[in-house]
Amino acid sequence: MREALLIAKREYVERVRSKAFRISTVLIPLAFAAVFGMGAFSGKMAGGARNIVVASNDPVLAQCTRTELLRARTGKNDAKGEQNAPPTQLHVEVESPVAASDLAALDRQVGSKAIDGYLWLRVQPGQAVPEATYVSRGSADFLGADKMQGAIGDALVREALMDHGVAGAQADDLLHDVDLKTRQVKNGKAVASDASKGFWGAYIMAFVLYFAVVFYGMNVAHSVVSEKTSRVFEVLLATAKPESLMAGKLLGVGAAGLTQMAVWIAAVLLLSASALGSELGQGGLAAYGITPLQLAFFVVYFLLGFFFYSALSAGFGATVSQESEVQQFSMILVMPQLVGLMLMVYILGNPSAWPVVLLSLFPPCTPIVMCLRMSAMAVPWWQLALSLVLMVAATYGVLWVASRIYRVGILMYGKRPTLPEILRWLSYS
Repeated sequence: MREALLIAKREYVERVRSKAFRISTVLIPLAFAAVFGMGAFSGKMAGGARNIVVASNDPVLAQCTRTELLRARTGKNDAKGEQNAPPTQLHVEVESPVAASDLAALDRQVGSKAIDGYLWLRVQPGQAVPEATYVSRGSADFLGADKMQGAIGDALVREALMDHGVAGAQADDLLHDVDLKTRQVKNGKAVASDASKGFWGAYIMAFVLYFAVVFYGMNVAHSVVSEKTSRVFEVLLATAKPESLMAGKLLGVGAAGLTQMAVWIAAVLLLSASALGSELGQGGLAAYGITPLQLAFFVVYFLLGFFFYSALSAGFGATVSQESEVQQFSMILVMPQLVGLMLMVYILGNPSAWPVVLLSLFPPCTPIVMCLRMSAMAVPWWQLALSLVLMVAATYGVLWVASRIYRVGILMYGKRPTLPEILRWLSYS
């Protein structure tokens, strides 16, 4: 243990003092901030008034569509006040009745930028649903095809209601979206929940697990190969056992990675203190489906997952002689994590299905899948306990196998070992 701690200290200090560590600690948050900033800036640049025309051979349908388009854009029940619209304001004009032969004039207006686009609604005799076409200068639509289709559907309903003598105010009430409140049963009690916030809470936790476990785990492999090619190990082996070298490397690289993540988390909390405080005042982390128990298991699964994949990386790294060869086995480490991310929607929607339960008990997938399940339901205690037992046993087994591969592989140069040779390494005393 003393040898392992000394090597861990050396690894940690060497990495923390390096320029690459300091630069990445600063540049990675700045890069994410720049990406989100550019997204916000582009959203503002896209702002301004938008002018479209609703053209139809049915004047009533055209007017109803205008009303619903404004409702869809502003999110208000009353479409009269366009001054309450979001930053991108929408101004809708109606030209009706219009025949198909009159569309050339509207095309010229679009081409000359007099209007941004027009919606052509053609009602055929004997057909209840009109032919709808939207024409604009670009393929991207500022309103969205789904919202536009929904507005046309609501306009047809509004027109039918008016034909049956329903007043405009009554039609607004009937077309008002229902405010649906969601609740979730946890531990036998129904508690308030927000599906979108719960999804993002689960997604962030899964992404942090994936990024940290895979990224810092691969750092262990790169570190092993780097020191192997520089023959530093030949000097270290004169004073320390191979098992101590591997344990120290896992601890040192892991501590450096956790230090970097702690700096990023502290920076995020400091930069968003006001927004975070107001959010925490409205339900805290529980509003995002994150409970103290879930956080505790998140830390446990994070540590177990890190040592599991780091040990695999160290073992694989000891079998190769060049850093370029590390990428060849990187997908072996990434695939179990990607399975959890790719099936995230299914896992959150079916947390108690037997395929999901089995996947959460499979050690390579346990960290991400079990955290996702805990975000969606109260996982039975026996499953949590069994997953921890299996994860600990798998981590210990991987550490044992990796250490035996490591102690032989770090001295192998020039020749890539075959699978039978690696299996023989496990039997060496």
